[in-house]
Amino acid sequence: MKQEPFDIIVIGGGHAGAEAAWAGANLGARVALVTMDPRRTGTMSCNPAIGGLAKGQMVREIDALGGMMALATDATGIQFRMLNASKGPAVWGPRAQCDKHRYAAQVQELLASRREIDVIAGEVERIVVERGKVAGVWVKARTQNADGDTLYLAAKAVVLTTGTFMRGLMHTGERKTQGGRVNEEAAVGISGALRELGFELGRLKTGTPPRLAAETIDFSALELQPGDRQPVPFSDLTLSGAAVPSGRRFPVLEQRPCHITHTNEAIHELIRANLHRAPMYNGQIETSGPRYCPSIEDKVVRFADRPSHHVYLEPESLDTNEIYCNGISTSLPADVQEFVVRNMPGCADAKILRHGYAVEYDMVWPHQIDATCMTKRVEGLFLAGQINGTSGYEEAAGQGLIAGLNAVRLTRGQSLVMLRRDQAYIGVMLDDLVTKTPREPYRMFTSRAEWRLSLRADNADERLTELGRQWGLVDDASWNLYQDRRAALTRLREVMNRATRDGQKLAEWARRPEVDVEALASALSEVGAASADKRLLARVLADIQYAGYLQRQHREVAKLAAQESTRLPTGYDYQRVTGLRREAQQTLQRFQPATLGQASRLAGVTPADIMLLAVSMGR
Repeated sequence: MKQEPFDIIVIGGGHAGAEAAWAGANLGARVALVTMDPRRTGTMSCNPAIGGLAKGQMVREIDALGGMMALATDATGIQFRMLNASKGPAVWGPRAQCDKHRYAAQVQELLASRREIDVIAGEVERIVVERGKVAGVWVKARTQNADGDTLYLAAKAVVLTTGTFMRGLMHTGERKTQGGRVNEEAAVGISGALRELGFELGRLKTGTPPRLAAETIDFSALELQPGDRQPVPFSDLTLSGAAVPSGRRFPVLEQRPCHITHTNEAIHELIRANLHRAPMYNGQIETSGPRYCPSIEDKVVRFADRPSHHVYLEPESLDTNEIYCNGISTSLPADVQEFVVRNMPGCADAKILRHGYAVEYDMVWPHQIDATCMTKRVEGLFLAGQINGTSGYEEAAGQGLIAGLNAVRLTRGQSLVMLRRDQAYIGVMLDDLVTKTPREPYRMFTSRAEWRLSLRADNADERLTELGRQWGLVDDASWNLYQDRRAALTRLREVMNRATRDGQKLAEWARRPEVDVEALASALSEVGAASADKRLLARVLADIQYAGYLQRQHREVAKLAAQESTRLPTGYDYQRVTGLRREAQQTLQRFQPATLGQASRLAGVTPADIMLLAVSMGR
């Protein structure tokens, strides 16, 4: 059966797929969102939390570009915390624990509100490529009870976001089950389809911890970890009240605390004694797992001198008794998991609702895409999320937004766009992916961003909203709010450059390290200035206190601008560059960098190689 042509087709209903479809709808494109089970769209497979260090900055960037993740988080958050609040604003990380069931329902509701998006239940069996360009996909449609017709969906652009489902294999001890999540099938055919198209596939591993029944935990014996007394939403629309349901205020849902327990030497001893039963250590799993979110068995081996590790007990929903054990991701056998859980303080009688497991899955080595998310081998095929070797909802959503945006731009004959490293954490991530082969699932950290003083959570709108409006992603409501905020910031800065305190202009006085938001608000009140939103005060204060460092960073960015804007030809034969070392030739040939700046960040390419390359390109 054939359907009417779509503008773009998005495959996969996870966080990357949802954001890609939403971006397409924002641009007025007709979008087909193909997913094996639409009822699972937006599912939080692992920890039901959004944001954190660097990840929170990415969610703010997604919001500044018209994305949906911040809206869904604000509507379903049951605990909001600003991480690293005792440090400087450049490393603050907004984080929210969400109700996982309400989050998925909210994502589905948001997608259903867009008439541009058709959600199709089915599994993609083949991507149709004609003369090196995407033409459409063959989909085995699904009904609630059985497979249905095979559909051909035509489109000039396809965004592939398979998550952990490509040949997914779950491990708990020696037990292996096919699937990308518990009780959900693996996507088998798409791996073969990609290989047929000539893509080089790899295999990675991630994991998840056991879930416990809340009523079986003695929380009174544990350290309490409450949320912030004055929660800060992720979306500027929520802050304005525009995104909050009628008659409600933010936060929308009842707020819940988390609790802290820990492992001990008895647990570590048992784990060491059972490593021969751990899939990561007995050869059952040969792929790499996330180094920065290791399993408990990895922690015990790698940090043998540590007598204990923190475990955060986090509620998964207001409507269920599920507690997420953040810190003991594992694929150990069930009996070992039982011992681990019941020997943690407060958990002696804890009941495990679901054992932890590891999942292996196929991915596409990301040197085969560029920073627009389009593959170099097939025009019109875009990849986003864990298929590119990343880990995390936020990383997936950021890629999905860029992929959806560029997929639509391609179909309209517009040039594809990318974000630079100095513009956004999303830009840092995509640049890292296309210049460094991941050895384990890629996770974003503030340390990856050399311009992190500029890439703060509080200024994402200043960095990206005008760009999002130019690209067509930002709607009128968000744009008007941004303009109002920008005008308020301008007025505030004018007052601070005019008013004085202790013989200094307020803008100079605020450079003092002891000046905080409360002190600044008090000083402005004393000079008769109208009260300002404390979030805006915090932003202005950060700009003032970081001013010297920011000026230096801006000069460094300007120096690198020439390299970043020097485009390199697609498919170029670098063996033709006279004098270029063999290692550099091989690296450049494999990665095919889009710009001279990207080439300079490839491992194995030296500054001398870049000089030779610049001269060669100049000719």
